[in-house]
Formats: sequence, C-alpha cells, structure tokens
Amino acid sequence: MVNLRTHFYLVVVVFDCASSTFVEKNGVEDQTRLMEYLRSALPVNFPPDDLQNNSVHVYVDLYQISDVDEKEGVLTAKIWLYYYYYSESAMWNISEFGGKSRIVAPADTFWTADIIPLDALEVRYLSFEKQIIVGTLGLVAAWTSLATIKFSCSFDVTHFPFDQQACPLRFGPWTYTQDYYRIKEDPMVPLSEADLLYYHEHDEWELVRPLPVVIGERNWRGFSHYDQVTFTINMRRRNLFYSVIFLLPNFLIYALSSLVFLLPVESGEKISFAITILLAAFVSFGTISEILPSSSLNFPTIAYFLGVAVTQMALDTFLATIVINVHHIGVRNKMGRRLRQLIASRVTILFGLRPCPVERAFPGKHPHRALNLTEVTNEQTNNVSKWSTVKAKMTSKTAPAEVTTDPKVVVGKDLFRHAVEDLIHLESDENTQFLWAFLAKLMDRMFLYLHLIATIAVLTYFILN
Repeated sequence: MVNLRTHFYLVVVVFDCASSTFVEKNGVEDQTRLMEYLRSALPVNFPPDDLQNNSVHVYVDLYQISDVDEKEGVLTAKIWLYYYYYSESAMWNISEFGGKSRIVAPADTFWTADIIPLDALEVRYLSFEKQIIVGTLGLVAAWTSLATIKFSCSFDVTHFPFDQQACPLRFGPWTYTQDYYRIKEDPMVPLSEADLLYYHEHDEWELVRPLPVVIGERNWRGFSHYDQVTFTINMRRRNLFYSVIFLLPNFLIYALSSLVFLLPVESGEKISFAITILLAAFVSFGTISEILPSSSLNFPTIAYFLGVAVTQMALDTFLATIVINVHHIGVRNKMGRRLRQLIASRVTILFGLRPCPVERAFPGKHPHRALNLTEVTNEQTNNVSKWSTVKAKMTSKTAPAEVTTDPKVVVGKDLFRHAVEDLIHLESDENTQFLWAFLAKLMDRMFLYLHLIATIAVLTYFILN
C-alpha cells in the first residue's frame, strides 16, 4: 500500500524538479498571481461544480495510541488526517506561473469537506492546518497536522487480562449529505486498511494488524443520508504485567487458603490465618474495581473467580470455627455411640488418619486403656487396673468376713476409696477430651479434601475460560 504522505512527497518533488527550468526570480509575484487565479476558480463555501466523480477521499495514518482508559471508556490516539479531492478548477498551466506546480495555502482558503471524527470527545491539533493544491493533478488536500483525538470506546473486559479490544473511529461529514458529495476510495491510494508506517508501539497494548477501514453510511432518522469512514483500532493487551502482579498472587492466596485445615487447633492460629487470607482476597476486589469499568454488561471472569474465592474462604473460616468448637467440647458432653463407632472405623483411613484405638473409643469394655492424652507407660496402666479392681472389691455386695470398728481404719478406707474414684473420673474426662480432639482432627481432614476438590474444580473452570 502506498503511503499518502509518500505519494504527496513524490508528486511535489517530481513536478517541482520537472518544472525547475520555469522558475523565475520573482517567485513571490508568481505565487500571488497563482493565488488570485485559484481564488477566482475554486469556491470557498461549497463544493466545486467540477468535483471529480462527485467524491471526496479520506485517509487515516495512525501514529500512536497515547492512552487507554477502560474505566472511563475512553481511547486517546494520535492520528494524521487527510481530506482531499480532485477538481479541474484546481489545475493550471505551470509555465504561466513561473513553473510552480503546487501551492500551500492557509486553512479554509478554499472549500474543504467538513469531515470530522464523529465519536470524538476531544480533538486537539498539535500544530496548524494547511491546504495544499497540486496543479498538475488538480488535487486540493486538507493537510492536517498530527491530531490527538480522544474518543469513546466500549471495552469488553470479560477475559481481562487476556482480552482483545476493537475500537471503531468514525469519520464523516457533518452537514453535507450524499447529495453534495460521496466518500470514495482513491484508486491511487488504496483504503482497505490504515497505514502504520510511522506507528509507535504502546507499552500495554499490542496493535493487531491490519486495521480495517470501511466506507459505509449513516442516516438521521431515516431521511438525511451521509457517508462515513470507519477506522477500527484492534489491540490486544500485553498480559505479562497483570499475570505476575495480579493473577499469580490471587491464585497463590486461593491455594494457601487450604492450609487452614492443616493447622492444628493447639497452635492457636487457625482462625487468624483464615481471616488473614480472607482479607487479602477482599483487597484484590478493591484493586480490580480501580482498573476495570463499573459495568454489569461485560463482567470480567476474574471478578467471578474472586467472588467464588472469597465465598469459599469465608466458608473455610466458618468450618474452622466449628472444628475448634468441637475440639474444645471436652467433658461438657459425652460422645455418642455412633460418633465413637465412626472414629474407630476404617473410614478414617480414607482421610489419612489411623482409626481411634478401640480401648479409647469404648473404655468400658477394655480395662487396659490409656490414662492421659499422651502415651503412658505400662506401669501406670497396671496401677489403674489395680485401682479399678480395688474399687470393685470395695463396692462389692459381699461383706468381708470380719468387720473392724476402729475409727482410724474406717477413715483410711474412705479416703482411699475417694482417691480411687477421683483418679478414675480424671481418667474418664481425659479420654473424653481425646475423643473429641480426634473427631475434630477427622473433620479437619474431611473439610480439607472437600476444599481441595472445590479448589481444583474452580481453578480448572476459570483457566479454561
């Protein structure tokens, strides 16, 4: 594709060189006469009668994408704009004007199509505008400077930060309908795509080539019909920054939330760890709300992920609270038979735990049971058995052969009986605490497995989408 600026450059240089032999010393006088001739030949306020093919040509040259504001829905771009047409009234005999084949005039000296950016919120020209007239071609061009155009764009952030955006920028006449002139493609300068010869790459957005240019039409309430040129900027987000700074930390926080079920209750950090992870997820919500637009039409998938993650972490905190409560039930409530059967069965092997010892789960049927939560020695166990036997003899209905009436002996027997009963009660209370602690540990493992299954399912779903 031939660049229009290159085309104009070749036209000007070639014809200037070819006509250099006609250049006279009084060039200012020739230029003044040429300007007067063109003022009399070309109109100022309306299209010329001999407008070639009754058409005006538009050319767009993208220079740079300055800023992309997804939250406000605004795209700022620097663009070279060219509006030009051909007319026989703009042609002259270069030999009659000192060999001058072209002339540069101030803006609005001759008629120029009122083509403007239709979606622009703000247009700012970095320098002045000029008109260039090439007499050998009869070309009248509105040679604009580099324009900074801020225009509205609807951003689809569903797949943020792996999204691709298409922002159409429409150019068209404001007052002149199709009855006055049409916008057509110049055979010398194809208009199938925008020129990117002088484009400067953007740090965050990668331009997707080619950028299509389509000539269409618009109407006002079905009556007035206007031509328009739609120049679409296709760009793809460079996602490395957001992947490292945003996605990776959130995935790690989500994965670390499973550790709440691995922390032992005795550490005292179970709830605090769960709440810390939950607060970190809420901070991510605040971060994404500052980047993306506040719209419900194209809700980002990553926001759905954060919502599910926060909900799951809140549920983890609730379940951790239940586990701690079960662990500290202690002697307040005796464990039911069904729960004892559960913790003593082989079901616990499915969750990576050995079954609770039967002598712990059902101490009445197994006299040789452990005394403390920690492993005890055989000597302590034998002592407990002896004390249990003594208590059984003392409470037996069979009376001894001889009954002593010595007060000291009677008091001694009572003290010994109470000591044995207290020791057996203490043993029973510690065993009950052990059973509830074992059940809490089993619940931790069950919740951990459920959490891991949910985490893998959620991550797989969102990664695939």
